[in-house]
Amino acid sequence: MPRASQLAAILLMSVAGCQSFPTWDNPFKAPPSAVRLDERNASAPIAMERNQTLVVTLEANVTTGYRWEPIAGFTPVLQLIGTADYVARSTDAPVAGAPGDMTFRFRGETAGTTTLEFAYRRPFEVNVAAAKSVRYEVTVR
Repeated sequence: MPRASQLAAILLMSVAGCQSFPTWDNPFKAPPSAVRLDERNASAPIAMERNQTLVVTLEANVTTGYRWEPIAGFTPVLQLIGTADYVARSTDAPVAGAPGDMTFRFRGETAGTTTLEFAYRRPFEVNVAAAKSVRYEVTVR
């Protein structure tokens, strides 16, 4: 009969065998680092690799109801990963109008070029133009 320590070792080895394998093309090479963008990069062409992560961080005041929304049309070149994160810049309780940052993550899904556009608006205001917008021309190789 195996001892508890042997059972624990067997359990750990079986769990380790379930780990996922890298999704980038060359598993012997480190995955490419994420491409990070903000509003200052809007006019520059962006190039990235397949399976690389694109991180877009935009200043927002969600306490006033405004938030950034990605405009449809960037797929199949890019795939949105999860939902946007919001982090207030103040460590105090959120105050109306206090700035923060919304962060979106995308994965380079297929080779090609696409326009990634965001609109800054209040989602509950129907038929109202965005207060501002930002767009990026992204090429995935």
